[in-house]
Amino acid sequence: MKRAWYSGHSAEELGDSAILVGDPDRVERIGALLAEPVFLPVKRGLKTVTGMWNGKKVSIVAFGMGAPIATIVLHEFADLGIRRFVRIGTAMYFPPATGGEFLISDSAIGFDGTSPAYGVPTGEQVSADAALVTALVEASSAAGETSHRGLYATYDAFYRDMFGIDAKGSSRADAMRKDMNARGVMALDMETSALLAAGQDLGLAVATMCYGTVDALSQEKLGAEALEGGENQLFHIALDAITS
Repeated sequence: MKRAWYSGHSAEELGDSAILVGDPDRVERIGALLAEPVFLPVKRGLKTVTGMWNGKKVSIVAFGMGAPIATIVLHEFADLGIRRFVRIGTAMYFPPATGGEFLISDSAIGFDGTSPAYGVPTGEQVSADAALVTALVEASSAAGETSHRGLYATYDAFYRDMFGIDAKGSSRADAMRKDMNARGVMALDMETSALLAAGQDLGLAVATMCYGTVDALSQEKLGAEALEGGENQLFHIALDAITS
Protein backbone atom coordinates (compact mmCIF):
# COMPACT_ATOMS: atom_id res chain seq x y z
CA MET A 1 0.00 0.00 0.00
CA LYS A 2 1.38 3.37 -1.04
CA ARG A 3 1.83 5.85 1.83
CA ALA A 4 2.82 9.51 1.71
CA TRP A 5 6.33 10.30 2.94
CA TYR A 6 5.51 12.96 5.55
CA SER A 7 1.84 12.52 6.43
CA GLY A 8 2.05 8.74 6.33
CA HIS A 9 -1.46 8.41 4.90
CA SER A 10 -2.74 6.15 2.13
CA ALA A 11 -5.36 6.94 -0.50
CA GLU A 12 -7.82 4.59 1.20
CA GLU A 13 -7.69 6.71 4.37
CA LEU A 14 -8.46 9.99 2.63
CA GLY A 15 -11.54 11.62 1.14
CA ASP A 16 -12.38 12.76 -2.37
CA SER A 17 -11.42 16.35 -1.48
CA ALA A 18 -9.48 18.09 1.28
CA ILE A 19 -9.61 21.17 3.49
CA LEU A 20 -6.22 22.52 4.58
CA VAL A 21 -6.02 24.32 7.93
CA GLY A 22 -3.10 25.71 9.88
CA ASP A 23 -4.16 25.13 13.49
CA PRO A 24 -4.35 21.42 14.47
CA ASP A 25 -7.03 22.23 17.04
CA ARG A 26 -9.32 23.10 14.14
CA VAL A 27 -9.07 19.52 12.92
CA GLU A 28 -10.70 18.42 16.18
CA ARG A 29 -13.44 21.03 15.88
CA ILE A 30 -14.22 20.26 12.24
CA GLY A 31 -14.06 16.55 12.94
CA ALA A 32 -16.83 16.99 15.51
CA LEU A 33 -19.09 18.26 12.71
CA LEU A 34 -18.53 15.29 10.40
CA ALA A 35 -20.45 12.04 10.21
CA GLU A 36 -18.32 8.94 10.79
CA PRO A 37 -15.10 10.86 11.59
CA VAL A 38 -11.87 8.87 11.64
CA PHE A 39 -8.81 10.59 13.11
CA LEU A 40 -5.69 9.29 11.41
CA PRO A 41 -2.33 8.65 13.10
CA VAL A 42 -0.35 11.87 13.55
CA LYS A 43 3.07 11.95 11.91
CA ARG A 44 5.42 14.94 12.07
CA GLY A 45 2.62 16.91 13.70
CA LEU A 46 0.33 16.59 10.64
CA LYS A 47 -3.11 15.95 12.10
CA THR A 48 -5.85 14.61 9.80
CA VAL A 49 -9.48 13.56 10.09
CA THR A 50 -11.59 11.94 7.37
CA GLY A 51 -15.38 11.82 7.52
CA MET A 52 -18.62 12.41 5.68
CA TRP A 53 -20.33 15.72 4.82
CA ASN A 54 -23.32 16.04 2.49
CA GLY A 55 -22.90 12.36 1.73
CA LYS A 56 -19.34 12.80 0.48
CA LYS A 57 -16.03 11.72 1.97
CA VAL A 58 -13.73 14.62 2.86
CA SER A 59 -10.42 14.98 4.71
CA ILE A 60 -9.25 17.88 6.87
CA VAL A 61 -5.53 18.23 7.56
CA ALA A 62 -3.49 20.71 9.61
CA PHE A 63 -0.14 21.79 8.19
CA GLY A 64 0.92 24.32 10.83
CA MET A 65 2.22 27.55 9.30
CA GLY A 66 3.82 28.61 6.06
CA ALA A 67 3.97 27.81 2.36
CA PRO A 68 6.63 25.06 2.34
CA ILE A 69 4.78 22.61 4.59
CA ALA A 70 1.35 23.56 3.23
CA THR A 71 2.45 22.66 -0.29
CA ILE A 72 4.10 19.44 0.91
CA VAL A 73 0.76 18.33 2.32
CA LEU A 74 -1.14 19.38 -0.80
CA HIS A 75 1.39 17.67 -3.09
CA GLU A 76 1.29 14.44 -1.07
CA PHE A 77 -2.50 14.36 -1.02
CA ALA A 78 -2.59 15.10 -4.76
CA ASP A 79 -0.20 12.20 -5.32
CA LEU A 80 -2.73 10.01 -3.49
CA GLY A 81 -5.52 11.12 -5.82
CA ILE A 82 -7.19 14.19 -4.30
CA ARG A 83 -7.92 16.89 -6.89
CA ARG A 84 -9.87 19.58 -4.97
CA PHE A 85 -8.49 21.63 -2.05
CA VAL A 86 -9.72 24.58 -0.01
CA ARG A 87 -7.34 26.34 2.38
CA ILE A 88 -9.14 28.02 5.30
CA GLY A 89 -7.93 30.12 8.20
CA THR A 90 -7.65 33.73 9.30
CA ALA A 91 -6.00 36.62 7.51
CA MET A 92 -5.10 40.28 7.66
CA TYR A 93 -7.36 42.32 5.40
CA PHE A 94 -7.42 45.68 3.64
CA PRO A 95 -10.47 47.94 3.15
CA PRO A 96 -13.04 47.78 1.69
CA ALA A 97 -13.13 44.40 3.45
CA THR A 98 -13.93 44.64 7.15
CA GLY A 99 -13.38 42.42 10.16
CA GLY A 100 -15.71 39.45 10.31
CA GLU A 101 -16.05 39.02 6.56
CA PHE A 102 -14.99 36.03 4.47
CA LEU A 103 -12.13 36.65 2.06
CA ILE A 104 -12.06 34.43 -1.03
CA SER A 105 -9.03 34.25 -3.30
CA ASP A 106 -9.59 35.11 -6.95
CA SER A 107 -5.80 35.13 -7.27
CA ALA A 108 -2.60 35.65 -5.30
CA ILE A 109 0.74 37.35 -5.70
CA GLY A 110 3.68 35.55 -4.15
CA PHE A 111 6.68 36.94 -2.30
CA ASP A 112 7.41 33.54 -0.78
CA GLY A 113 10.12 31.06 -1.68
CA THR A 114 7.83 28.20 -2.70
CA SER A 115 5.73 29.66 -5.53
CA PRO A 116 8.68 29.86 -7.97
CA ALA A 117 9.37 26.14 -7.51
CA TYR A 118 5.88 25.52 -8.91
CA GLY A 119 6.35 27.80 -11.90
CA VAL A 120 5.13 31.20 -10.66
CA PRO A 121 7.95 33.79 -10.40
CA THR A 122 8.16 36.10 -7.40
CA GLY A 123 5.76 39.03 -7.72
CA GLU A 124 3.57 37.44 -10.40
CA GLN A 125 -0.08 36.56 -9.95
CA VAL A 126 -1.57 33.08 -10.03
CA SER A 127 -5.30 32.36 -10.22
CA ALA A 128 -7.50 30.25 -8.00
CA ASP A 129 -9.83 27.65 -9.50
CA ALA A 130 -12.85 29.57 -10.81
CA ALA A 131 -15.42 26.86 -10.10
CA LEU A 132 -14.21 26.40 -6.53
CA VAL A 133 -14.26 30.17 -5.97
CA THR A 134 -17.86 30.24 -7.19
CA ALA A 135 -18.74 27.37 -4.86
CA LEU A 136 -17.27 29.29 -1.90
CA VAL A 137 -19.15 32.46 -2.83
CA GLU A 138 -22.42 30.57 -3.18
CA ALA A 139 -21.92 28.68 0.09
CA SER A 140 -21.15 31.95 1.89
CA SER A 141 -24.29 33.55 0.49
CA ALA A 142 -26.41 30.54 1.44
CA ALA A 143 -25.07 30.85 5.00
CA GLY A 144 -26.08 34.52 5.09
CA GLU A 145 -22.48 35.74 5.25
CA THR A 146 -20.72 38.59 3.45
CA SER A 147 -17.78 37.53 1.31
CA HIS A 148 -15.19 39.48 -0.66
CA ARG A 149 -13.32 38.13 -3.69
CA GLY A 150 -9.92 39.49 -4.48
CA LEU A 151 -6.14 39.34 -4.49
CA TYR A 152 -4.06 37.73 -1.75
CA ALA A 153 -0.38 38.46 -1.11
CA THR A 154 1.75 35.72 0.41
CA TYR A 155 4.92 36.11 2.49
CA ASP A 156 7.27 33.86 4.45
CA ALA A 157 8.69 36.10 7.18
CA PHE A 158 5.74 37.01 9.39
CA TYR A 159 7.69 39.23 11.80
CA ARG A 160 9.48 41.07 9.00
CA ASP A 161 6.96 41.30 6.17
CA MET A 162 3.56 41.20 7.87
CA PHE A 163 3.77 42.26 11.51
CA GLY A 164 6.58 43.88 13.47
CA ILE A 165 7.57 43.07 17.04
CA ASP A 166 10.76 45.13 16.90
CA ALA A 167 11.75 48.43 15.28
CA LYS A 168 13.30 46.88 12.17
CA GLY A 169 10.35 44.58 11.59
CA SER A 170 7.78 47.30 12.22
CA SER A 171 9.37 49.65 9.69
CA ARG A 172 9.65 46.97 7.01
CA ALA A 173 6.16 45.55 7.59
CA ASP A 174 4.55 49.00 7.60
CA ALA A 175 6.12 49.82 4.24
CA MET A 176 5.07 46.46 2.81
CA ARG A 177 1.46 46.82 3.94
CA LYS A 178 1.21 50.30 2.43
CA ASP A 179 2.61 48.97 -0.85
CA MET A 180 0.17 46.04 -0.92
CA ASN A 181 -2.75 48.34 -0.15
CA ALA A 182 -1.73 50.57 -3.07
CA ARG A 183 -1.65 47.49 -5.33
CA GLY A 184 -5.22 46.58 -4.44
CA VAL A 185 -4.40 43.53 -2.33
CA MET A 186 -7.37 42.28 -0.29
CA ALA A 187 -5.62 39.99 2.21
CA LEU A 188 -2.22 38.85 3.47
CA ASP A 189 -1.23 35.32 4.43
CA MET A 190 1.65 32.83 4.37
CA GLU A 191 0.33 30.10 2.06
CA THR A 192 -2.12 31.04 -0.69
CA SER A 193 0.19 31.94 -3.58
CA ALA A 194 2.20 28.75 -3.15
CA LEU A 195 -0.91 26.59 -2.92
CA LEU A 196 -2.42 28.15 -6.04
CA ALA A 197 0.90 27.79 -7.87
CA ALA A 198 1.13 24.13 -6.89
CA GLY A 199 -2.46 23.62 -7.94
CA GLN A 200 -1.80 25.16 -11.35
CA ASP A 201 1.36 23.10 -11.80
CA LEU A 202 -0.25 19.81 -10.72
CA GLY A 203 -3.62 20.32 -12.41
CA LEU A 204 -5.63 20.70 -9.19
CA ALA A 205 -8.60 22.85 -8.17
CA VAL A 206 -7.39 25.06 -5.30
CA ALA A 207 -8.79 28.14 -3.56
CA THR A 208 -8.48 29.94 -0.23
CA MET A 209 -11.15 31.36 2.03
CA CYS A 210 -10.10 33.14 5.20
CA TYR A 211 -11.95 34.95 7.95
CA GLY A 212 -10.81 38.56 8.20
CA THR A 213 -9.52 39.08 11.74
CA VAL A 214 -6.85 41.82 11.65
CA ASP A 215 -7.03 45.17 9.86
CA ALA A 216 -3.72 45.32 7.97
CA LEU A 217 -3.52 49.11 8.24
CA SER A 218 -4.70 49.84 11.79
CA GLN A 219 -3.76 46.42 13.27
CA GLU A 220 -7.13 46.34 15.02
CA LYS A 221 -8.10 42.76 15.89
CA LEU A 222 -11.49 41.08 15.89
CA GLY A 223 -12.86 40.22 19.34
CA ALA A 224 -12.81 36.67 20.72
CA GLU A 225 -16.58 36.18 20.54
CA ALA A 226 -16.77 37.26 16.90
CA LEU A 227 -13.77 35.07 16.08
CA GLU A 228 -15.39 31.99 17.57
CA GLY A 229 -18.66 32.51 15.71
CA GLY A 230 -16.90 33.29 12.45
CA GLU A 231 -14.69 30.23 12.70
CA ASN A 232 -17.73 27.97 13.04
CA GLN A 233 -19.29 29.54 9.94
CA LEU A 234 -15.97 29.20 8.11
CA PHE A 235 -15.99 25.45 8.75
CA HIS A 236 -19.55 24.98 7.51
CA ILE A 237 -19.06 27.13 4.40
CA ALA A 238 -15.85 25.34 3.41
CA LEU A 239 -17.41 21.91 3.93
CA ASP A 240 -20.47 22.85 1.86
CA ALA A 241 -18.33 24.29 -0.95
CA ILE A 242 -15.82 21.46 -1.18
CA THR A 243 -18.58 18.82 -1.30
CA SER A 244 -20.86 20.69 -3.73
